[in-house]
Amino acid sequence: MAFNRNQTRRMQVALVLGVLAVAVVLLIVVLSGALTPRAAMPSGSSSAASATTAAGATSGTASGSESSTDVDASFSVTEQQLKAQYEADPSNPAALLNLANGYFDWGAAAMGAATTDEQRAHARELFSKAIDSYNEYLDKNPSSKSVIVDRAISIYYTGDVTRAIQELETFTQEDGSFGPAWANLGMFYEGAGRTDDARAAYERAIEADPDNTYQVKTYAQQRLDALGS
Repeated sequence: MAFNRNQTRRMQVALVLGVLAVAVVLLIVVLSGALTPRAAMPSGSSSAASATTAAGATSGTASGSESSTDVDASFSVTEQQLKAQYEADPSNPAALLNLANGYFDWGAAAMGAATTDEQRAHARELFSKAIDSYNEYLDKNPSSKSVIVDRAISIYYTGDVTRAIQELETFTQEDGSFGPAWANLGMFYEGAGRTDDARAAYERAIEADPDNTYQVKTYAQQRLDALGS
């Protein structure tokens, strides 16, 4: 599934978290232990892979100055709207995916605003909710590449780094053509201290996205430059 504008944004969010995660690799386990390899919040780019439907989620975005309370106040309204849409038509895959993406975005924003262990735990809980919704969506749409990657990112953010890596290793072994999967896998490897594996994954990401369609090529090259030879 190709990324739409919102998907590209989410992917940037994940990648951003990843960049910060690399910078704060020692905090990975504490923060999210996962996806956001950068257990902190991104500063410039954004997620790694994302999968919103054409309808698009109506989630808000948190600025670097927003507190955890501000983030929750903003996204809780969005959650109510997305849940109402889904409950009104549970057979609509777009409604379910929007809800999943809403939890993903809320989790990313909450992670970025978190300053205490309790707040980081709250962010992980939101990513767990995203995983539950992604699982439900994938039960009926197993071939959605962007959703598979978003789920892996969410798993990473919950702190289960090993499982997140396994998810994307399995995915890329079956289909090596999706650049965002390689970029996120590289980020996971980097956060886990597996530098050589990270380089290899970033190189595959560039090969898979030569036209920078998902902004993967730019991100992967930046990470390769940062890692050096």
